[in-house]
Amino acid sequence: LSYLKRLPLDELKIDRSFITDLPNKSEDQALVSAMIYLAHEFKLKVVAEGVETQAQLDLLAKMGCDEYQGYLFSQPVNAVDVTPMLVGLCHHSNG
Repeated sequence: LSYLKRLPLDELKIDRSFITDLPNKSEDQALVSAMIYLAHEFKLKVVAEGVETQAQLDLLAKMGCDEYQGYLFSQPVNAVDVTPMLVGLCHHSNG
């Protein structure tokens, strides 16, 4: 927690170990909710890692998490394969 005061941070990433059992464990829900609240008080963006289910995403969204990463959205993609994906996103958003 002392790093929050000392380092010039822009975001806080919540490790997947806190996300895995989020829908089933009230203790994990309390920890994640507190992390999101504290990060927002420090004007940090919150990114949840390891989001794999819709239930996890729904809880995180309800808690105010800003961004999400995980298999629910995409499997890992190498640099060669990601380029066409990004080009497709750019064309889709413009048109």
